[in-house]
Amino acid sequence: MYCRDERGYTLPELVVVMGIFLVIMLITSKSFERIVLQSSQQQKSIETQIEGVVGLEVLRADLENAGFGLPWEFAATTPAVSYQEAIGDSTIPASFWPVGTDSRTFNDSPSNAPRAILSGNTTFNKDDSNLGSQYLVIKSTLAVANDTSRKWTTIAYDKDGVRTRKVWGSTDRDFASADRVVMVKNNLMATPTSRQLVAKSSTVFSGQFSQYSSPPSAQNGDTYEIYGVNPTNDLRFPFNRADYYVTRPSTEMPLSCAPNTGILYKSTVIQGTGASAGGLTLGMPLLDCVADMQVVYGLDTDGSGRVNLHMNAPASTASPTAADIRSQLREVRVYILAQEGKRDRFYTYPAETVMVGESFGGTVLGRVFSLKDRIGPDYKNFRWKLYTIVVRPKNLIQ
Repeated sequence: MYCRDERGYTLPELVVVMGIFLVIMLITSKSFERIVLQSSQQQKSIETQIEGVVGLEVLRADLENAGFGLPWEFAATTPAVSYQEAIGDSTIPASFWPVGTDSRTFNDSPSNAPRAILSGNTTFNKDDSNLGSQYLVIKSTLAVANDTSRKWTTIAYDKDGVRTRKVWGSTDRDFASADRVVMVKNNLMATPTSRQLVAKSSTVFSGQFSQYSSPPSAQNGDTYEIYGVNPTNDLRFPFNRADYYVTRPSTEMPLSCAPNTGILYKSTVIQGTGASAGGLTLGMPLLDCVADMQVVYGLDTDGSGRVNLHMNAPASTASPTAADIRSQLREVRVYILAQEGKRDRFYTYPAETVMVGESFGGTVLGRVFSLKDRIGPDYKNFRWKLYTIVVRPKNLIQ
């Protein structure tokens, strides 16, 4: 007769097996959690890198085009040419500015030639030396992206008084009759040469393209350039203006950003008339989780044609004019400190400070940013990246 052993597992055996299984499950779950966190961190890091490339290329393009289409002087009118510029900061809290300043600090209105690039201090992440993140202003007709601002043409008169206008032969490059434009006369024979804004009166310094198809009082040999500014609105100032700054919005700040970081915005000053005329538009976000932005200028102060001095100002004079900037500025360096990816509790950032800038001849321009003081103790679990943009503006050399 066949005998079957029907004995089972004992309770101690089951407890041991269950313990081993539990340990294996814990190890597996921890490993899985680590893999998920690393995957999420890598995904967020890639998103940050793509965002940085796209957003900062907007800034790079505006820096390269600083000064494009700007007049160097105004035609003699009685009274002198007068225009309006920025009048307020409805989208930026007053606490963002040092006492006595706001975006109007960078105005050249009502009658000065526009300065192509300017920067100044804000209170965002201000340190013990009262240095904060920088506010950057760029002026050119291309500073606001629209179909009209990308258009330009020339008008020339030969020695026999024959007029020639550049026609591109394309509807997307030639001006429409109603496009708002400014006209600049090239005074090539003057010493020094100049680009004079053609104004019909003190306040009429622009008009629809159809009104500027023929320059007033043109003489043989004169050359003119016409630049598009705005497709529909009458102009309150004869150029476009973009303002770049870092601030922390009251709402819609990404939850993955480190404490005390903000968003890099590009705002534009509104042309035209109406209740909001001259105010800054709601900023276009370019880069999230930004801790600081600093600007340094490379200057040619000895006329050698090369950079021989770096400063925190676009010219070496105390109150630089548009002409000072054109004659000296050869290089713009922008440094942006931003978080890469999101918080990683398994990572420790190796330093408490980051130089947001560079040392030139032993002098630090920009500033040494204290992550520990400005961000707080959580800074250690974030990866920090310093973006450096170096641009030689194409439209400043006179």
